[in-house]
Amino acid sequence: MIREIILPKLGETMEEGYISQWFKAEGEKVEKGEPLFEVMSDKTNFEVESLYSGILRKIIEPPSDRPVQVTSVIGYLADSMDEALPESDTTTIDKESEETPQPSSEPPPPLQPTIQKEKEGDRIKASPLAKKTALELGVDIAMVQPTKGKNRIEKSDVLLYHKENLGEKTPPYIVRKWSPLRRIIADKLTESKQTIPHYYLSTCICMDALSLIRNEKKAKGEKITWTDFILWYCSRLLSDFPLLNATVVQDEIREYTTIDLGLAVSVPDGLIVPVLQNLEKDDLSSISKKVKEMAVAAKENRLSKEDVEHARFIVSNLGMYGIKNFSAIINPPATAILAVGAVEEEPIVKRKQIVIGETMWVTLSLDHRVVDGAYGGIFLQRLKKAMENPAELIFS
Repeated sequence: MIREIILPKLGETMEEGYISQWFKAEGEKVEKGEPLFEVMSDKTNFEVESLYSGILRKIIEPPSDRPVQVTSVIGYLADSMDEALPESDTTTIDKESEETPQPSSEPPPPLQPTIQKEKEGDRIKASPLAKKTALELGVDIAMVQPTKGKNRIEKSDVLLYHKENLGEKTPPYIVRKWSPLRRIIADKLTESKQTIPHYYLSTCICMDALSLIRNEKKAKGEKITWTDFILWYCSRLLSDFPLLNATVVQDEIREYTTIDLGLAVSVPDGLIVPVLQNLEKDDLSSISKKVKEMAVAAKENRLSKEDVEHARFIVSNLGMYGIKNFSAIINPPATAILAVGAVEEEPIVKRKQIVIGETMWVTLSLDHRVVDGAYGGIFLQRLKKAMENPAELIFS
């Protein structure tokens, strides 16, 4: 019996995927529940298990950087190698290749009339083949010089002129082919900017108090990053701001009861957003450990489908690169993304005195379909107050 292997829809927003590898070759036996192939979608790779046992009879979609629509037939399983396959799918077709052009029934346009030019009083002519070649190459034959000692331009003269003046030169750039990950990022964030009405709120947070706590923990051998602090504070405050812990699905707004924060992580070919789940239950040290483990898994391409799902609130920190302030694009299905800048020393006013303090700019990008300005502003106000007065919240 012949069974179709279908590219599954692995998420609510998934419309296409990229086949990154097959774990079996044609003719090999496959067991039900065994990983059969790997597909990339929504910035990570997923292993897809076989729904049936049998022999991998045919691979229609080999690994490539060409997107494949969900529910497409990408291969066949069979009980034996003798069973016939559907004729229409026995040969892989390159969908991007162009059709072979058919010869035109219309007669070719007449050649341009003989082009002549004057040179030192002599009448210099061009051969029909030279004129035809010039027409094909887009060369103004009046600019071509005949070979010395001859009074007629030949094809070789046209080719020489084209090579020296109009021929292909090495361009001053390198063409970088779209990788599947880069294409997913481009498509998803372009759609985000076109469909989500973004707006942005910024505030500057004094980090002096947290800096003291961070240094104390460092002295005890515990390395806590600014990202760890941000994630901990957001995980504690979001329970009071359910709309920032929501997502838009079709025509409804879904508010979640768990706090699952996305963290933008840089990888060699772009970025991905793994999700740190149930952070409302974790203390600062636990969150720090989760962040480190997730970052390593992301860079080693070991994230599962569950690791990248359901981020409603995302943190993106570019402070380690010296970026003081920036605005981030919301990565669907999230409703908000917090862009975190560098912690820097600069003059600030305390008790009507100018002193040197440590500051950090944060910018919150929000989906105006879900969150209004005052709501987002109150959240940032609460975040600023809590981080500037860490004694109000205990890291547990």
